[in-house]
Amino acid sequence: MKDLKIDIGCGGAKKEGCLGIDYIALPGVDHIIDLNTGNLPFPDQSASYIFTSHFLEHVTNIRWDALFKEMTRVAQDKARIEIWNPYVFTNAAFISGHLSQPNEDQYLHMGLWFPAQWSQALGARWLIKEFQYVIAEEVLIDLAESNIPLHHALRYYKEVVREFGVFIDVCRGDSAPVVPIKTFSLETREGEKHLLKIKEYDKKPKRLKKAIAQFSAKKL
Repeated sequence: MKDLKIDIGCGGAKKEGCLGIDYIALPGVDHIIDLNTGNLPFPDQSASYIFTSHFLEHVTNIRWDALFKEMTRVAQDKARIEIWNPYVFTNAAFISGHLSQPNEDQYLHMGLWFPAQWSQALGARWLIKEFQYVIAEEVLIDLAESNIPLHHALRYYKEVVREFGVFIDVCRGDSAPVVPIKTFSLETREGEKHLLKIKEYDKKPKRLKKAIAQFSAKKL
């Protein structure tokens, strides 16, 4: 099992080259397991790649820690974890059956903000390498023609992103946290990736003073 690859919650659409895990006996499912209560049936540090798509939102966030620990347990050093979900700021994130809404802060908390605590809990360090956003072509065109920066829309608007992916490397040695890059693709996750332009916000007092004046009434 030197190159074990796993698709967790694969349903009937298992990723090519992976062993499929699901709680329903669908075509392509290799291991029938309910991960709300069970664990992954693989040895420690046996997997080079762990994939899961539109599964995590069907699990309560109370169970996330145990699942993440199991994923880390079976992951080799430098294994890649790839997770896809409906984006938190889209209607699809809240349809019936979705019990949680994974978002960037969940992963930044683990890999960038509090890595020491999380690496101790998980048994290895998660290096968050990339966030990928899938956006419909007409949405990108609308934003561009309305002169609304994409980074601004991602921060403040809903129904901009269709699907959200995170790419993580498991590190079993010492490694400094990394700031993930942000990319977007059009229509599908397999589309050409584009590096997201990020605005560096100037926090000078005069800008804040101007903003306060703009939104304040003249009399209190």
